[in-house]
Amino acid sequence: MSFSVYDITVPVMIHGLNVMDDYLDHAQTLERTKGFEPGSILGERLAPDMLTFGEQFSVGCNKVDAHMANLMQHDPLAPRNTPMMYPALKARLLETRRFLQNVQPDEIAGAQSHTYELTPPIVRGWFGGDDYIRHLVLPDFFFHISIAHAILRHLGATIGKRDYLGNLTQQSGGDYS
Repeated sequence: MSFSVYDITVPVMIHGLNVMDDYLDHAQTLERTKGFEPGSILGERLAPDMLTFGEQFSVGCNKVDAHMANLMQHDPLAPRNTPMMYPALKARLLETRRFLQNVQPDEIAGAQSHTYELTPPIVRGWFGGDDYIRHLVLPDFFFHISIAHAILRHLGATIGKRDYLGNLTQQSGGDYS
């Protein structure tokens, strides 16, 4: 069985954005139950040189936009600064999910055969499409989800791997409980 570029990016990213949306809910619940100042978790980070919890969402959505533009061979949109407020971040996630839901498989068909130029801050050089997708697009996307998860856990949220995995479904006829 083979998977298309669409199959391994678009549905996977939509699923991940749903997990991130749940994490914003967990953060607000944690603020209420543990006595945090409302909105304060959005400014938390694991280390001084890392993005804040709120920035994980804004930057994660910007990365989806940029990577999908590359895969579709479009000019990337300018990164957007989303206000660090729960409603604004939820709206940004929703907008990004809607964008992905409108991507058609033929728009990224063959993306694995293209070559992509990457520039700092992450890496400089040329990547073949397979390597770009497997070694940058997907890991970069999941990095922001995992860091948001880690920040919530660090602050005392009762979330675990099941939350990180999100709402699992078996669309291929398997059995899951």
